Amino acid sequence: MATATDRLRLTPADHDRAISLDDYLDAEVENEFRYELARGILEVTNSPDDPHGEIVYHFYLALSAYHQANPQSIRRFGGAGEFHLTMPAMISGRNPDVAVVLRGTPKDPRGRRPASFAIEVVSEGEEARYRDDVTNRQEYLLYGLREYWIVDPELRRVTILVRDGDTWVEKVVTGEESAASVALPGFVVRLADLWPQD
Repeated sequence: MATATDRLRLTPADHDRAISLDDYLDAEVENEFRYELARGILEVTNSPDDPHGEIVYHFYLALSAYHQANPQSIRRFGGAGEFHLTMPAMISGRNPDVAVVLRGTPKDPRGRRPASFAIEVVSEGEEARYRDDVTNRQEYLLYGLREYWIVDPELRRVTILVRDGDTWVEKVVTGEESAASVALPGFVVRLADLWPQD
């Protein structure tokens, strides 16, 4: 791991660079970009645009309303700036768009309470869709999430993945349907409310 004097500074030019999990966690980064580690390879993407951010914001509002009605359920929630899901066995680190820590979750060996539920809003492009549909699906299962939602604005669908032992049970919600959480009983989001109108 880099010392304080030679701390690694990452920029978009480092996309596809191989680095260790320790260096990744300790690195300084250039703002306006998102940095994630995928099996030892750095992924650098642009910060999400307005439509993406509006969907994330809708989830914040829905989670806040749910918390007000069910104060015993959520310990905290937030986004990519507040959560860093690391999987040392895969040399991976992810920053989900939305993550939720449930009340009663014990601390991990680092003294932090891990997220139980995460939501990713698929960004434009096949690389982003593959990351959220395939790579993150595998990594979030290894991480230990109880539930993972993949929100795809282009296809206007939400894929709900609920942990069943070492596998996911999948349900796809489309059209005028609503997405309902298992980890947060009573947390329901109508798909038609998610998509930006302009």
